[in-house]
Amino acid sequence: VFRGAISSFFGYLGFDAVCCVAGEAINAERNLPLSIMITLGIVTSLYVTAAIALVGMQHYNEISTESGFPEAFKANGVEWAAQLTAAGEVLTLPVVVLISVLIQPRLQYACAK
Repeated sequence: VFRGAISSFFGYLGFDAVCCVAGEAINAERNLPLSIMITLGIVTSLYVTAAIALVGMQHYNEISTESGFPEAFKANGVEWAAQLTAAGEVLTLPVVVLISVLIQPRLQYACAK
């Protein structure tokens, strides 16, 4: 349970950065809470759908902690999907770093104020 809570926390990481760039939004008082709630709803439903799909492919005791979807696809004999999801995991990591780098100047500006 604790490990799942930690994973869920990092899944929602980044919404604090959205608040830092809110100064550039049009009508931020109305649009920012609305957009955060809509995004949280979409992300939560995608996480739940992915968890249901993963548990549907493999028993929860057999799910790999390092690479869940690729290993589950391999166990079910769908090699192309395993390769596709593994490539998606590798390509997603640099995007997260790039977004963090792009948000840093605005975050530092907000802290300097």
